[in-house]
Amino acid sequence: MGTVAGAAMYRKVVFMMLVVLFPLSGYAQSDIDIDFDDNGVVDLQDLLALTEAFGSNQAQYDLHPDGVIDIKDLIIFASAYNQGDNTEPVLPITEDAEEREASAQVEFFELLTSNSRPNDLAIDPRGYIWFTEMGANAIGRLEPRTDMILRFSLTTPGAQPHSIALDSQGHVWFTEIAANRIGMLDPFSDDIQEFTVPTPGSRPMSLKFDDQWKLWFIESAADRIARLDPVAETIEEFSIGEQDVALGSLQIDDSGQVWFVDREQSLLGTLNPETEEITTFSVSNDSLIIGQMGLDSVGKVWFTDTDSTRLGMFDFVTRQTRYFRFPEEMESPYALQVDSNDRVWVGGQSSGWLTSFSLQDTTFTLYEISDDDVEVKNLRVDPRGIVWIVDSTGNRIGRIETSN
Repeated sequence: MGTVAGAAMYRKVVFMMLVVLFPLSGYAQSDIDIDFDDNGVVDLQDLLALTEAFGSNQAQYDLHPDGVIDIKDLIIFASAYNQGDNTEPVLPITEDAEEREASAQVEFFELLTSNSRPNDLAIDPRGYIWFTEMGANAIGRLEPRTDMILRFSLTTPGAQPHSIALDSQGHVWFTEIAANRIGMLDPFSDDIQEFTVPTPGSRPMSLKFDDQWKLWFIESAADRIARLDPVAETIEEFSIGEQDVALGSLQIDDSGQVWFVDREQSLLGTLNPETEEITTFSVSNDSLIIGQMGLDSVGKVWFTDTDSTRLGMFDFVTRQTRYFRFPEEMESPYALQVDSNDRVWVGGQSSGWLTSFSLQDTTFTLYEISDDDVEVKNLRVDPRGIVWIVDSTGNRIGRIETSN
């Protein structure tokens, strides 16, 4: 009785939220079949039918075919609905936010070689911190419990390892922007395998695994997004189809859509891997410089505007972009990570501060991490809520444990 009532309450809450978010007057059916009652328009009844089907395995509503109707199907419904809606995008708005300071315990780990130029990092299940060393042409590993740092030198000279990601087997994947390759390190054997990107001089970066453990990345010097199949050992490229594209950060949402940043045109975009359809979203009436991007648990896209020192949030359901002005301490905000509680963490490229943002109370919390400027190239939040950063200029890895 309690389980049934709880499920009904959940569907009611989801339904009420979406009624507010959707202008459900109805429109012609999109390419994806979301007109569940076949009356020629997608309207309130179709949304109600989908929410009522939550938790079931009814094939009609399984838009993300995995055998269960859940939030993934809702995200696809919302995306298909917006593709069929021809109304003008909602104008961006900029808001002030509350600010407060909080304490943090900060520890830095100096790297073994000067000018190692650490750039990106990843955290494995044991709590080891893996990072790329562009200047030292190596992959590093920090074991926090012992302060021990190991280095795995690359086999290709001058490869310049840039971005990093870990697979389910414990292998360490990285991009080689100067060698135009994707590398894989087996930490158990120290063996390194490399895959050449088909487009010469593509400068690959921004690695992300999808739910099938296919590895996605951008070709920052080309107009392409690529997918590496580790089993077949093949790389497939998808053209963005635009000139003067400068691809930046990359993310993959729960429905399998690949999100990307076009820094040249100040756009967010999605690639549908099945149809190869590209959709772009304007997030500003003025020029801006988008730094890094992240996704929260309900599919909102967060990004840093390094030019105007604002935190951006794009809601693809309402197509509303909201900006929140950073505290003045956050100079050149760039690196961004959304944690498991949907707090948005941001580090600057010339600031001694780290900040987190809560949408619930629209508040920035500031943490002083150094008396000097720190160049935070990337940051990650581990399962315990500890924030790890790479300080490229300082040639070190930082550990920040906050008080809240």
